Amino acid sequence: MNLMRNTLRAILVLCCLHISTVSAAEYQLDDQHTSIIFATNHFGLSNTYGMFGKYAGKFAIDMKNPEAAKFQFVIDAASLDTKSEKRDEHLRGPDFFDVKQFPKITFVSTSVTAGKDDKAVIVTGNLTLHGETREIVIPMNNTGEGKGPYGDERIGFSGRFIVKRSDFGMNTMVPQIGDDVNVLLSIEGIKQ
Repeated sequence: MNLMRNTLRAILVLCCLHISTVSAAEYQLDDQHTSIIFATNHFGLSNTYGMFGKYAGKFAIDMKNPEAAKFQFVIDAASLDTKSEKRDEHLRGPDFFDVKQFPKITFVSTSVTAGKDDKAVIVTGNLTLHGETREIVIPMNNTGEGKGPYGDERIGFSGRFIVKRSDFGMNTMVPQIGDDVNVLLSIEGIKQ
């Protein structure tokens, strides 16, 4: 009886060790199939939209164990595009992004938890923008997994969140140009 009990304990310990050593799969951001779009209100009349064109990043995720996930992204602030060269130059200047002094926007996750269903995760992390770092929360949904056109394994996520630009020292023309910036993130990763 003791031998059987000790054997069962050993099996349970081995199972627990195996579960704890399972690591999240690592993905490199596919910049050709990733989009970061932002929108802010213009004088209470309409929303102005823009996007960033250059970024890099990586993430690790196991949808069955989201707590093991990690996300890390770097955005080239000067790559912003609102379809108006004059406005883009103003946004790149010292009144807004000040890209000469702050060329990169970074995000590094600090925790990931399961969302409302098996396709959702809640990503909490530090966003550094315009020389300021603030914690943000990004609810994300797994939009698909499978083989890409060249046979590589891929996974996609989308998320929406709001950044208050004044929290990052970008106060120019508030409230005429909205303080709340709505961000839509759609990412695709290639398994490494």
